[in-house]
Amino acid sequence: MPGAPRLTAAVISAGAVGTAVGEALARAGHAVTAVVARSEASRARAALRLPQARIADVESAARDAELIILAVPDPELPGVVERIAPHVGPGRIVAHVAGSRGRAVLDPIALTGALTIAAHPAMTFAGVPEDTDRLAGCPWGVTVGDELSRTVAELLISEIGGRAIPIPESRRPLYHAAMAHGSNHLGAVVADAVELLARTISDRGDPAAGHSPAAAREQAAALLGPLLGASLENALKWGPRGLTGPAARDDAGTVAKHLEVIGDELPRVTPAYRAMARRIAELKGSAAVLRELGDPGDGAD
Repeated sequence: MPGAPRLTAAVISAGAVGTAVGEALARAGHAVTAVVARSEASRARAALRLPQARIADVESAARDAELIILAVPDPELPGVVERIAPHVGPGRIVAHVAGSRGRAVLDPIALTGALTIAAHPAMTFAGVPEDTDRLAGCPWGVTVGDELSRTVAELLISEIGGRAIPIPESRRPLYHAAMAHGSNHLGAVVADAVELLARTISDRGDPAAGHSPAAAREQAAALLGPLLGASLENALKWGPRGLTGPAARDDAGTVAKHLEVIGDELPRVTPAYRAMARRIAELKGSAAVLRELGDPGDGAD
């Protein structure tokens, strides 16, 4: 069980990420005493998961806390930094969780003598209590300006079960691009695959199928789950060597057929399938598939 709270913490603001980080800090024994929650959904989330925290404005939340977590959307971060800089100073810790920004965006705060940390949890957040559980074992991309800040970041992250991985300031945009490409784009591909498979299961042309759309999606997810888990594990472990399927084995005929049936059923998915098949073919040297797909600039689908 956590001991007595060691730091008073404020969360700005109670979105999906901020609430999860605040709840994890509270579980570790820190006192989350203030939260900025502007929307009705954020206020409800804070009341449920950070019940000891008062709802505050940005300035008062920063003024009264020893540890300040900035969890606002990336484009809003510079403006929030300017607002809280007059209210912090030596002995304070200010950390932001924006993936695309490094530590430099916190320079106005660093000039006050506060410790500044860029610490991005490499996790997806849905605004649900399970988000906090996922922070246990989660790696964080961390950018700092000095050894003291690095030590503090590592201690705080380890307290909530995470692991700090250093990211150079100049490489934060590429770091974030890689995260988005791997997570967000994967999510879109999976959503499309579930939709295509659900349509197959609930084929209206087969009266014997009798599946509701919800049941069909559930069965589609059940079919895809083990396959996706194994594919992800192979890709993480083996890289391009772990790729399988028609584009990987240079089966141009099957790739062409896939493009045809996807185009008939859900045409908006065709460009994504084409692009990913081409990328796999490039990684595996699948010459016939590359010829079948043609010039990527020709606009053919």
